[in-house]
Amino acid sequence: MSKTSQNKKLEIAKQTKINRGIYDQDRSLDQETLQALEKPGNNQSPVKVFWFTTETQRPQLGNLIVEATQAIIRDRQQSQDSGKWMRLSWQDLQKYRDGLTLDASGSPALIRAIAKMLPPTSLEQNDRFWLDATRKVHVPTAAAFGILAISDCNNKSQQLECGRLWQRMHLWATTQGLAMQPLNQIPERAAREEVLGIEPKFSNALAKFVGDPNWQGLMIFRLGYPTIEALPSPRRGVKDVIRI
Repeated sequence: MSKTSQNKKLEIAKQTKINRGIYDQDRSLDQETLQALEKPGNNQSPVKVFWFTTETQRPQLGNLIVEATQAIIRDRQQSQDSGKWMRLSWQDLQKYRDGLTLDASGSPALIRAIAKMLPPTSLEQNDRFWLDATRKVHVPTAAAFGILAISDCNNKSQQLECGRLWQRMHLWATTQGLAMQPLNQIPERAAREEVLGIEPKFSNALAKFVGDPNWQGLMIFRLGYPTIEALPSPRRGVKDVIRI
């Protein structure tokens, strides 16, 4: 690979951000784009992409995403564990260099500015904001949903390959002016059901959406054309996360 190509890929990587804002509802995605998104994988990849693009499919999957969000919020322990990723103070941003921030929330600039001047919000307030954004922004403005599936959701190697494919898809989407955002509430709730040994409501529903017993849904995301520019989130440097 030439130095020019390497530099170009680095620049793309720097611009790749999760976009939690409103997506353009007047722009649809064609099949060629969806097929191209899958190309970063290979024929030997253990990951398969299932698309949900029609006027019938999107609301069905979207409604289940909202239901899973509500279930997580009702589960106090899962809600608290999720809330630990919120970085609402400058001190936390500098200490952890990860997680969810106000700037990356997709909220309008004025709302973000006011929120930064106020005391940190409570877990209950954050949950209400999350549910509201999921129901009014993330789900209804998605041009399409995708499910990344593997044959065994407990297989660490396959989990890693799924993450690699997601990263490559997101990089390519960025070059095409597309926005993407994980909406993984359903698989998270399905995993929680397994841990608690309770009725597998979301596990069963996810299996129905995948529709193939040979594949298990591991990650759900939305995509479309953005209406706002996503702001970057803080991230730790390579030297901070790799130990040799």
